[in-house]
Amino acid sequence: MNKFLYNLKESRVFQFIVITIIILNAITIGINTYDLSEFTKQAINILDYSITIFFVIEIIIRFVGEPKKINFFKSGWNIFDTTIVLISLIPIPNNSSYLLLRLLRVFRVLRIISVVPELKKIIEALLDSVKRVFYVGLLLFIILYIYATIGSILFSADIPERWNDVGVSMITLFQVLTLSSWEQVMLPLQEIYWWAWIYFFSFIIICGITMLNLLIAILVDVVINQKRL
Repeated sequence: MNKFLYNLKESRVFQFIVITIIILNAITIGINTYDLSEFTKQAINILDYSITIFFVIEIIIRFVGEPKKINFFKSGWNIFDTTIVLISLIPIPNNSSYLLLRLLRVFRVLRIISVVPELKKIIEALLDSVKRVFYVGLLLFIILYIYATIGSILFSADIPERWNDVGVSMITLFQVLTLSSWEQVMLPLQEIYWWAWIYFFSFIIICGITMLNLLIAILVDVVINQKRL
């Protein structure tokens, strides 16, 4: 029996069915946000309960089919899937006070990550790079703070709504960092100070281009190292 369940959980057909059910679950969650008839809502609720039962059966198959049961709990992905399924078992009345539980059910869609190997590799690469990304983010924050302080000192008297203090200046520079209508921030200052473009161009080059490429390089390096293992 255990061998049969092990072969079942490892089979591509079973994995394909699981992916299909997860996608179906995502569709039902999205449809439920529309204004639907009472009959359609009841049909979706029944389908949702059926999907929940399927997920419970799937977890049981994976657990029973595991040759060494302790290995099931050693896998972070198994714990992730089991937690989501257990949350799905909590009954949720149609009441605004249970909004958090209803929102948690949306995270069942994330189960597709643990089923598709390629997505798992991407997430694992991101987790492996957290430490280095944290230090890059810290460096980015330091540079952002320095530029915000300089901007507040130089420009607060001219355009106080954008440069009044360090906090407001950081919000302004964050908009510049996203390159979203950043020229609207620069041009008013350019009319007052001819050298304002140096301030903005240097900030974008250092933070928006160099730091972004550094983050990409870290992620690529982690992915390459994972493939070598």
